[in-house]
Amino acid sequence: MIPSNFMLWLKSIISFALIFPVGFLFKKYFAKLIQNIFAKGGLVLLGKVLAISSSYISFWFFLIALYAAFLIAPVNNASAVAVIHKLFYVVFAFSIVVFVASVLSKVFRKSVPEKIGANIIKFSVIFVGLILILNQAGIKLTPILTALGIGSLAVALALQDTLANFFAGINILLSKQIAKGDYIKLDSGQEGTIIEVNWRVTLMKTISNTVISVPNSKLSSAIVTSFQFRKAEISASVNCGVAYGSDLERVEKIAILAAQEIMYKCEDSVKTYTPIVHFIGFEDSSINFILIFRVKNIYAR
Repeated sequence: MIPSNFMLWLKSIISFALIFPVGFLFKKYFAKLIQNIFAKGGLVLLGKVLAISSSYISFWFFLIALYAAFLIAPVNNASAVAVIHKLFYVVFAFSIVVFVASVLSKVFRKSVPEKIGANIIKFSVIFVGLILILNQAGIKLTPILTALGIGSLAVALALQDTLANFFAGINILLSKQIAKGDYIKLDSGQEGTIIEVNWRVTLMKTISNTVISVPNSKLSSAIVTSFQFRKAEISASVNCGVAYGSDLERVEKIAILAAQEIMYKCEDSVKTYTPIVHFIGFEDSSINFILIFRVKNIYAR
């Protein structure tokens, strides 16, 4: 005669073996099918949410399979059962919080384009969710928060530079004086296009296609020249000179016509802008002037 405990353990294993593969099948086949249906129906947001959830689906089915197997298994220790119930609740609820945080960071990515902004949203949601989960599970938070407070002080002292860069990065994003895609020049001489502001450094790509890493704290305290502040168009100029005795009015007209002709041929010029001539000085053998026109961006200059 087969012992009842053996049959219960067998049923437990079978239930796990049946439920667990469903997550992989759903992720591989059904998730893509539902995404296509959402795409055809114009439900882009729901499609993105499903795409994010696909990486969590296998884990959720694993937890469900494990929990179902546990409910069937002949575990008689009441205290152990209570601990396992609580553990399943915390792990499953925390995975839901992480999923929600990932979705929110993706949704707000357009309004907060930099990675550091999305990460702040994500980790804030995770932190608040974790506190609520632990509180709901009956875990006392006072000793944990006290230990975190003491530990945070030690960490803050050890990571002064890292924290300074982190908060400087937040300040850079909130001030909106510098944004991704802007071409800037620092008072220390470095210049390039902002390609990313992360939690520690700001990455600048130079015209020669090299990348400069500038600590956020250095950038926030530097004198910054922005060539594209809220507008990509930028002025360009050419220094010229003509002989003494030249008809300066005629020189100005010819210079403007020449600039307009070149601007018409150049795709990156701002064709609606009228070139300007400024006479700037008298040299030994020439009268110098500067011809100013406008191009679409710093690279076209």
